[in-house]
Order: sequence, then C-alpha cells, then structure tokens
Amino acid sequence: MDLSFCQSETGFSLDELVTKLADVYERKAFAELLKMILQMVQEILIHRLLHGRLDTLKCCDRGHFRLNGSFERRIRTSLGEFKMPFWRVSCSGCGATFSPLQRFIHLGRYQTKTNELEKLVVEAASETNYRRAVQELARDGKLPISFHTAHGWVLRTNCDEIDISKRVIGSAPIQIMPDGTKFKGEGSKGEARKGDLKVVIGINTRGEIFPLGTWAGTSWDAISKQWREQKMKFPDGSILICDGEPGLSEAFAEYASEQQRCHWHIEQDLYHAIYQDGGRKVDSKPIQEALAGALAIELPQEDFKYVSEEEKDYIEERMEKTEAVIDQLIGYFQRRGYEAAATYLRRAKIGMFGYIRRWLKWGLISPRASSMVERVMRELGRRIKKIAYGWSDKGVTKVARIILKRFANAGAWEDYWQKRMTIIGNVFIGVGNYKCVSQNLGQ
Repeated sequence: MDLSFCQSETGFSLDELVTKLADVYERKAFAELLKMILQMVQEILIHRLLHGRLDTLKCCDRGHFRLNGSFERRIRTSLGEFKMPFWRVSCSGCGATFSPLQRFIHLGRYQTKTNELEKLVVEAASETNYRRAVQELARDGKLPISFHTAHGWVLRTNCDEIDISKRVIGSAPIQIMPDGTKFKGEGSKGEARKGDLKVVIGINTRGEIFPLGTWAGTSWDAISKQWREQKMKFPDGSILICDGEPGLSEAFAEYASEQQRCHWHIEQDLYHAIYQDGGRKVDSKPIQEALAGALAIELPQEDFKYVSEEEKDYIEERMEKTEAVIDQLIGYFQRRGYEAAATYLRRAKIGMFGYIRRWLKWGLISPRASSMVERVMRELGRRIKKIAYGWSDKGVTKVARIILKRFANAGAWEDYWQKRMTIIGNVFIGVGNYKCVSQNLGQ
C-alpha cells in the first residue's frame, strides 16, 4: 500500500491536510488495509492446510488438499469496498471443494456485504427515509451506497424476525398489550391511502418488554387466526390489557385468562359515545368524573401473601358494588335514549376489573391502563408516519418490526447482532510506535 503526498509551493492549511488525509483513509486506505490483512491470513491458511497443519478446516481424515483455482468477489464493509481473490482447495479423499478463507472468516457462500454494514443501514433506515439515511452514513465516513441498494437490503434482511417461542415468553404469566395506529401508505393514481398498523407487545413479571408482532393491513381477527394456526399459548394468569377498539378484545380473549380495559380510555371514550347520542359536555362531565372515582380501586403494593383476608374481601366487595353501580348507569343511559353510551359501557364492563380478579386469583399486580403500549405506539407512529408515506404494507410491516425490536428491548437487539457478527474476542489489532522521516530534512 503506497501513500503519495503533494503540496503547493505557496503553502497549505493544517485543516486542509487533516481533511484530505481523513478522506483518503476513510474512503480507500482502511479498505486496502483490510484487504491486505485478509490476504495475509489467506496465505497462512493455505500454507498450513497444504502441509496438513490445520485440523480446524479439514473436511475428512482420508485425503490431502491441493489448490483448485480461485474466484473474485466484491465485498462491501463500513470501511469501504474492495475486490478480494479467494483461493479454492479440493480434498483428494472426499472431493470437497471450498475456500479456506471464506470458511475461516464466516463469510456466506454468496455474501457480498458484512453484517456490521447491514446493521448500520438497517438502523439508519428505521430512523428516517432511505435517501437521508444513506446521506447521513456517507457524511459519517461510511461506505457510500445508493438508496435503492439500502432499500433492497432492508427488504431482504431477516433481522426483523420476531421470536415468540416459549424461550422468550417464559413460563410465568405475562401482560399482553395490543394497539393500532394509522399511516399514509401506498395508494393508486399517485394518491396515498390510509393504512392501518397493528402492534402487540408482551411484558413479563420482571417488567421487561418484548415484541409479539406487527402487522399492516391486517385485521385483529386475522391476527388471532394466525396465532391459532401457530398454536400460540400463553401461561395461565396472563392478562390482556387494551383499549376499546372494536373487535380487539374479542379477537384475543382466548389467549388470556383475564381482560383489562384501559380505564383512561373508558372515561375518555364515554364522552364521545354520549356526544354521539346527542348529549353534550355539560351532560357527560359529571358522569365521567363519577366514573373515574368509582374505577379508582387501588391494590396493596405489598406481597399478596402478606395481605390480610379482610382486606382482600373488602376489595372484592368494593369491586362488586362498583359493578352494580355500572349496571345502574347503563340503565340510566337506556332510559335517556343514549344507546351508543349504554352499548359502550356494557362492553367495557366485561374487562373493567380484570386487574382485581387477576390479583385475587394469582396474586399478580397489573396496570389499569394501557400506557406502556401507548408509549411504544407513540415512538413507532412518530417514525412510521415520518418515513412510510406511500409505502406498501409489506415495507411498513418490515420496518415496524425493526423499530419495535430496537425500541422495546435495545439490549436484545444488540445481543442479536453481536451473535450474528460473531464478536467473541477472537481478533486483536494494535498499532505500535511508528515514525515518518523525510530524507531531505534528515540530511
């Protein structure tokens, strides 16, 4: 690797020298240095393999290896891209042919980019649109790529796959929180259409959030059917916490032991139901305030086994009295002709005190509101609505899964990439003391 340096006789600024040197190293020198290291590793591997001193790459114990041609491949990394010749060897015993270097550095058979570059592109694309993402990467000194290339990489990546196996869900009861949001997606005749994105997250007993799935252009019933086909099952004692979106609680009722309707949504949505029936704020506000007070049944924070039976009986009795008051309120709405309000409250009453029943039966405390999934949806919606204008449902689903995995559990996201990139401490690179000398000045 040669370094050439030319200067003007009228002088130059230190800033220009630093800028030019950084540009050379970021765009070419690092890639060439990487290529040189790989070439040296390849020579060592071939020498040891041909002399029978490399058992880790042997395919059998019967034959010996001989050179069998080579192939060239362009490899893209965040440090730059380069073309690398890979030598092949063949085994005289079993006839296997492979590239020792390709196997040694865990490079896939048709892989042309590093996993670390894919991670950078995927994360950048999940924050902003593709054009701006590749511009920001290039500005940060990473490999310049086109936004078409970035788009193709994101659509083909498998880092968005969500694991919903028993290993992730565990054996302890969880909280299941579904929610949805709108976005302007792919339409016809140059006009965007209103898309629908649905998300489900889980929260374990340690308070850790994990994704259960994202879907665009899919109904809650279709999602429930998909889970049924996958034989999804959650531990006994799991609770479904959701708002009053039509069809949501009915679709997921079979997957949870209890249901909990979000108390905040009950109070807010009741106003809209009364307004739909012709009522006004002056009619609904006293009812909303009374309902909010009736629903505020707090549970003891200490361990369930230390709560006295008298206190448990008191909480259960208060719940039953409140349910009776709710029935009276439904009757009041019916007599006033508020059919929409009566229907809404009748449906909401089914899961109004699921958090109390779960506590009484399993001793587990769960929230009365769906604020956690609301926070996730705000982060997800903020990004999707900013970058997904005119996208297809497939593209939105893909990026939504990536955003959800990154936001819901950042630690698990990093662990996934560390495992995929096989960063286990098998490489050490150090730079020793070096000195540049000018021959003329030396004289």
